[in-house]
Amino acid sequence: MAVVTNTVTTHLPMVGMREELADMIYRLSPEETPLMTMIGRSSVKTTHPEWMIDELAVPGANAQPEGNEWTFQAQEQPTRVGNYTQISDKRIIVSRTADKTDKAARSSELARLLKKRGIELKQDMEFTLLSNQASVAGALNTARQSAGLPAWITTNTPRGAGGADGGFNATTGIVDAATVGTLRAFTKALLDEALSLAYSAGGDVKFAMMSPYNKGIFSAFAGIATLRSEVKGENQATIYAGADTYVGDFGTLTVVPNRVMAGSAALARRVILVDPDHASVGIFDDIKQYEAAKTGDAEKRALVVEYTLRVDNEAAFASVEDVFGLTAST
Repeated sequence: MAVVTNTVTTHLPMVGMREELADMIYRLSPEETPLMTMIGRSSVKTTHPEWMIDELAVPGANAQPEGNEWTFQAQEQPTRVGNYTQISDKRIIVSRTADKTDKAARSSELARLLKKRGIELKQDMEFTLLSNQASVAGALNTARQSAGLPAWITTNTPRGAGGADGGFNATTGIVDAATVGTLRAFTKALLDEALSLAYSAGGDVKFAMMSPYNKGIFSAFAGIATLRSEVKGENQATIYAGADTYVGDFGTLTVVPNRVMAGSAALARRVILVDPDHASVGIFDDIKQYEAAKTGDAEKRALVVEYTLRVDNEAAFASVEDVFGLTAST
């Protein structure tokens, strides 16, 4: 039916009609930083921390005759490697009036933004750790960069066609980025290959970090038993659709989906197998809040952190590279 002419409705410019704004700001966004949390922290005291790595000789036959006159094997020296610290920041400016005025859902705009930017800064750190990013020594007006974990890993890396390892370059002292290969589907065979390589190299990987899409692919692998909770009395069993633990030929692997990987095709294209005992986030200067010089009628703040990725020995890790990570074709 038609509305009677001259009926006052809320669709007209009705004078005095109040607005309704909830006194709450709803934020639904990923805040977890699983890799950074998993590997923990260490302290670094320079912008170019270095450390040494060594490896055992390959086992072989060793039988010597009685009364043998010894000759001595070559005595290998450890390899010296390093990374560079990276400065990351978030900057905030809020006018005095904007911070003071009466607002819905928060008393201080500055405080709200400081909390939000702090979460974002930690996510940026997680992004760096997951990136196939080369280290950069830096120069005047050129930022230093920390190499990410995928750039470090060279020993255990099943790659797509055309892919090539990066890794620490002893000549330049830089960690080179890997060359990406042709994308293919993530399969159980690729996972088992990476686990076998890591085990043979002496690694003891405990976690598989992957995009949410590949977590779904993993849960559908053939041969993974349906997971059920313990049944007590006459209670009904609970069946879990997602398989979070993988018991393979080389140990038990906990599967960890990473939401940060879901936001970037460049990050989602790999499944990283992690031994958290052999890496850490090297903190040169932890997240701090700085108050910038006041030059006008506004409050200025900066959140700054300087950090690097320390990989004690890259052979303790593995990475299934060049796999579709967002969809069946990307």
